[in-house]
Amino acid sequence: RDACPHVASSSEGPLLGQMVSFSISSDFSPAQALAGGAVLGATVVFKTGMLGAVLGVSCATRRFISARPSPRSLSFPFGILISGILMSISYGGFEPMMPLRDGGTELLARLLFGSLLVGFGTSLGDGCTSGHGLTGLARLSPRSWVAVPLFMAFGFASGTFCSSGGAFSPKQPAEEDEDPSVGSAIAASGLLLVLLLFPLALALLVPSIRGRLGQAPASVEPVVDVISGMGFGCGLVISGMARPSKVAGFLDVASGAWDPSLAFVMGSALLFTFPFFQYLERTHVDVAMLGKPVALPEKTKPVDYKLITGSIIFGVGWG
Repeated sequence: RDACPHVASSSEGPLLGQMVSFSISSDFSPAQALAGGAVLGATVVFKTGMLGAVLGVSCATRRFISARPSPRSLSFPFGILISGILMSISYGGFEPMMPLRDGGTELLARLLFGSLLVGFGTSLGDGCTSGHGLTGLARLSPRSWVAVPLFMAFGFASGTFCSSGGAFSPKQPAEEDEDPSVGSAIAASGLLLVLLLFPLALALLVPSIRGRLGQAPASVEPVVDVISGMGFGCGLVISGMARPSKVAGFLDVASGAWDPSLAFVMGSALLFTFPFFQYLERTHVDVAMLGKPVALPEKTKPVDYKLITGSIIFGVGWG
């Protein structure tokens, strides 16, 4: 954790500095990544299984920013806020600051500009790593199978060119004690998986339960969104993806200490979402657990310039 090689010197460009040998970062945490990814995947399954709607973080964020305040628009962000409080109680050390190195003003400007690109790109491309990555890939959606490789490729290119792994090095003051141990990560993930998947498993084993519930009142939907936000936030923390250095370490392949944790997170999440969405579509399930119609995006929508441009912009801003 103490070593964080920097690719470039101050007088040379980020990719024209000293050459480094490729190696895996000592900050790589496969157990936590797999455990947290399982929670993320289970949360996506929970949201769709309960309400018949896709869990998309970029969509939820747009609704939170653009819509008039309502229980539905505030519920998912509120759930993520609660998860941060719960995880801070469990692991401690959460501070409302970014782990910036010296020259914080420059990096803060870079963060703000990257955030604008990410927001614009996900809006134009209709999705991000949750919508396209965890749901679209699992549904074998052609649009998602174009979008994900695009924003991943441009994320790698941008992160590597900008030496993001060196800018956000691990174990900065704001990231102290944010990493759960393997044992606690597995224990927390196991508990969350049981809580998220038990009602859905029960409905699959006893189909009559779903029919008895009937149409749930609209007041239940924000509750499901809060639980989804809590599950998603906890999954991010357990997997390490709440730490900017983990994401930057994945997207910067020339840092000399690559961190593949994010790939393990997505792979683990897809182990839950892929069989679930394939089951939904192959068995033509049209009613969710709480009586809501299953409303998934149409897979016949063509791959257009907005999807391609948005995915590229998102990838550049992400890196």
